[in-house]
This record gives sequence, structure tokens and C-alpha cells, in this order.
Amino acid sequence: MFKPRVLEKVFSPVSAQFEVRQLGREIYVTTSGLTQSGGLINQLWRNTLKQVSKHYQLTAKRWLILGLATGTVAKLISHTYSPTAIVGVELDAEMIRVGKQYFGLDKIPHLKIVQADADSYIKKAKSKFDWVLVDLYIGDQLPEFVYTSAFIQAVKQTGGRAIFNHLFYSGQNKTRAQQLAHQLAAVYPQTRLIRELTNLLI
Repeated sequence: MFKPRVLEKVFSPVSAQFEVRQLGREIYVTTSGLTQSGGLINQLWRNTLKQVSKHYQLTAKRWLILGLATGTVAKLISHTYSPTAIVGVELDAEMIRVGKQYFGLDKIPHLKIVQADADSYIKKAKSKFDWVLVDLYIGDQLPEFVYTSAFIQAVKQTGGRAIFNHLFYSGQNKTRAQQLAHQLAAVYPQTRLIRELTNLLI
């Protein structure tokens, strides 16, 4: 059984400690033992967007990613769906640095990187987007503001459609995911639920 090699241990005021690991040719980031970027996250978003594309047009669109991390989903969108623009919002400067150093974050076509708090950014945003992706986990913790009506309404006003990523593997996060799904259904009448790995995409 091969063990991953730790390329770097990073200490951040935002994400506390996270590691950049390599297993074979694959590089990924883990926080609190959970994959944060690369690896399984690529699989999760690739399969999710493939499901979404059966119902909605994804090509030639404007995308906003709240929780850019090292750019896993931004790279996927850029390479697969020919976006006209991608704005990636990430609070953690160390995560952005790691993204540039190990994942080619600053070389992703059509991507504009914004270092900012997602809650503040979305409430002040003037640009409109076709899709807003909300993936704001730090380890297994999702900021409480994600569950607020003010945040959800701000996302709705900024984008035509949205996808929220929520963990769905234990009693507590299943309950919170169902709560969020109920809140979103009140704002987005055509809400769909996609189960992928240990996550629920709403």
C-alpha cells in the first residue's frame, strides 16, 4: 500500500494547518484529514457538473466560485465548459499561494482570483453570473453565514443558478444539509439534490 508524500505543511490563520500531499502523480490538499482540493474534489465536481449538464446549459457562461481553494473546480470548468469568465473568491492567502505553486492556479484560462471573504464579497457584488458555486468548507466546517437568508438571497441576486456543496456523511451534517436544502427550495423553486461521494450538492 503506497503512502502519500507530504510536499508541504502549511500554517494559515484562516485554515489553521493543512498539508499538500502527493500520491503517484496526483497532488492534493488535506485539511483536518479531509481532501480540500484536487483528488476526490475533482471527482466530486466533475460528476456533479456532468449531472447538472443534463438539465441545464453550462457552456459559454459566467461563473462565480465562492471557495476557490487551489482551483480544482475552476480548472475543470475552464477545460470542459468554455466559460466566458470565472471569478474565484478565496479568503486564505496561503491556499492561493499553494494553488499557484503546485496546481497552476494562476495559469487557468478565464480565471480572475479575488482574495476576499465570500460573505462580504457576495453582498457587495455588482457583476452578474450565470452560475454561482458555493464550496466554503475548511476541513469539515462550513461557515454559519452560509445558512443565513441574507447570504442565500445575495447569491440568488448575483447569479441565475447556484450549486451549494454540503457534507452528508453523519447525523449532524445530514441534518444541516437538509436544513439548507429546505432554505434553498424557498428561494430556488427548481431545486435538485445530487448525492456524490460523502456530499450532497444542492
